[in-house]
Amino acid sequence: MIAVRRQIELETFFLLVIGAGISLFFVTYKNNYQPQFSIASSMPSMQVSTEAVAPKITISSQISPDGSKKLIMKTTQNNDNTATYDFSTANENGTNEKLIFTEVVDSSKNMTVPFNAWSPDDQYFFIQEDSGDSKNIFVFKVTGKSFADTQIYLDASSIFKEANTGNNFSEATGWASESLIILNTKKQDNTKGPSYWLEVPSKAIIQLSTEF
Repeated sequence: MIAVRRQIELETFFLLVIGAGISLFFVTYKNNYQPQFSIASSMPSMQVSTEAVAPKITISSQISPDGSKKLIMKTTQNNDNTATYDFSTANENGTNEKLIFTEVVDSSKNMTVPFNAWSPDDQYFFIQEDSGDSKNIFVFKVTGKSFADTQIYLDASSIFKEANTGNNFSEATGWASESLIILNTKKQDNTKGPSYWLEVPSKAIIQLSTEF
């Protein structure tokens, strides 16, 4: 009996030792093991511009000889290196504005309203297109209506070239009367040539004896 009890005590002791060892293992493992979770989120950096570049707009005008009307030029500098020119007529106080002509040109050109753009009777006006050393003059009816050949404007430089005078169009200096625009020219050697009249709307070219 003593031997059996002794064996039971030894087995019980070993079981306690094994249980204590297992408990110690789990306690040590739990204290030392700390799972690491690393979640890397990589998103490309994006810069979104919410501000649109507003086009630059300038406005200029010329009053008609009798002061009752004005010619308005609105210039819009576009983002594609071009400019939009809108030409309108209106009463002197800005009422009854009417769009006459719109043109888009690249950076090599610009358009202007000369100080002498209006005809003396307020029936016509001209605008100027500059392209390097050359100039073009476009003549319009104040009403915006086309000329007899359905053209919305008369191109003074083209009309003069078709006249075959032997000289080259240089510039328009103003109006000699209600329907006559003074044109200056250059000779083939680039010296000053004679002056001419452009008769509106017949498009006749008349050489003058006096240079302007």
